[in-house]
Amino acid sequence: MTRNGYFLRLAFSIVIDIFDFTIGRIPVFGTATDGVGTAVMYAMWGPIGLLNILEVIDVTDQIDGFIPTSTLVALYMGWKQGFLFGRSSAQAQESPEVLPPR
Repeated sequence: MTRNGYFLRLAFSIVIDIFDFTIGRIPVFGTATDGVGTAVMYAMWGPIGLLNILEVIDVTDQIDGFIPTSTLVALYMGWKQGFLFGRSSAQAQESPEVLPPR
């Protein structure tokens, strides 16, 4: 993924949260948008995008709009891949990762 591609996906994640905060507060319709948003997040970010399904826990669709799950996932991925603070992809790949004990 390129830096421009990342910021395009970040913008789309923000749009998903804006819809969740506005029209996603309508009961039943909000639950449906949470499901569709989860599918879109999975397509954009992979398995970590499934965290968006946690918004279905709020059956009233009133509280989950105040938690920007999609944006938080996008910011985490940008931080992890080095797009947020100007690290190149090569530097992000060279950084040591925590390995499981042997």
